[in-house]
Amino acid sequence: MSWLKRRAGPLIILGTSAIGGTAYRFARPSDPSDASLNPHTFTPYTLVEKRTVSPTSAIFTLRNQDGKPEPESVREVWKRSVWSVQIKQPQLQIARAYTPLPPTSEAHKKGRDEPADIRLLIRHEEGGEVSTYLHRLPEESIIELRGPNQELELPHDIKEIIFLAGGTGIAPAMQMAQALGRRTGSKLHILWANRRRDECIGGVSDDVLKTNVARNRKGWWQSLISSDDPAAQQPATNDPSGSKGAIVKELDALKEQSKAATRGLSVQYYVDQEKSFIQRADLERRVARIPEEKGSRLIMVSGPDGFIEYWAGRKKWEGGRETQGPLGGVLGTMDLGGWRVFKL
Repeated sequence: MSWLKRRAGPLIILGTSAIGGTAYRFARPSDPSDASLNPHTFTPYTLVEKRTVSPTSAIFTLRNQDGKPEPESVREVWKRSVWSVQIKQPQLQIARAYTPLPPTSEAHKKGRDEPADIRLLIRHEEGGEVSTYLHRLPEESIIELRGPNQELELPHDIKEIIFLAGGTGIAPAMQMAQALGRRTGSKLHILWANRRRDECIGGVSDDVLKTNVARNRKGWWQSLISSDDPAAQQPATNDPSGSKGAIVKELDALKEQSKAATRGLSVQYYVDQEKSFIQRADLERRVARIPEEKGSRLIMVSGPDGFIEYWAGRKKWEGGRETQGPLGGVLGTMDLGGWRVFKL
């Protein structure tokens, strides 16, 4: 599949002893082009806002420190790709990839010569060196970015995507929604699984009656922890005020934007805390439909390693790079017909 772009491993060790092109040379001569985001050197960005989304995650808004506009390479990947940037943890000299969220409606009003913000949904992972470093930073701190790194380029004839997202894996799904908004006749189904409701407050599935709710079955993550986890036994905690979380609002906005050119964007919400899990049947009824027209159809899986492995099998390291590996998990046991699978 030539249109599938493999990405480098998610954690990169920097320094002159790093493998191949991952090395960051401190003695590198300065170059005026380094002031703009580029895939070769780290560019300083200012943390202009850190907006709390849940007790464990926040949206980081970053702006080019020198006020440089968005480079053409970024404008191009927004049109057709899933892409990421690398953030450097300077003390440990490591970097990790994060997927930018689509621009807000206000950002679209900016001119081409104005600095464009990069927004990242980042969860504070226990033991995560880069996420811990970032969540401790105050606003106005400097964060160094490198990119864009294209992970997947959509085929020109794409017609339909089923996107399985776990936690912050919703970010590339939102990138897909933004990109498909440019494709007449395309369709995207997002199935978003979270451990707790506070990650998706106010989110109501578009297909409520057909959403499979399994009250006595475990989610993918519960098989990795003890069954007496107190958080897993807490009752559902929808916000009584009826307000919506930041990501839910942005998904609603993407649905509105998609109505003009596409056949629609649908979002299904699943919350382990409420005993609601993505089920095999949720996929089978979408995959089994007779295609309305010819074109590429893709199932994408993004989220924690355990989530990806459960649904599609492990990715594999080959030649120092992280590759797709064989299809496994639940999807590996299904008759997918002409649907292809990609693990992010």
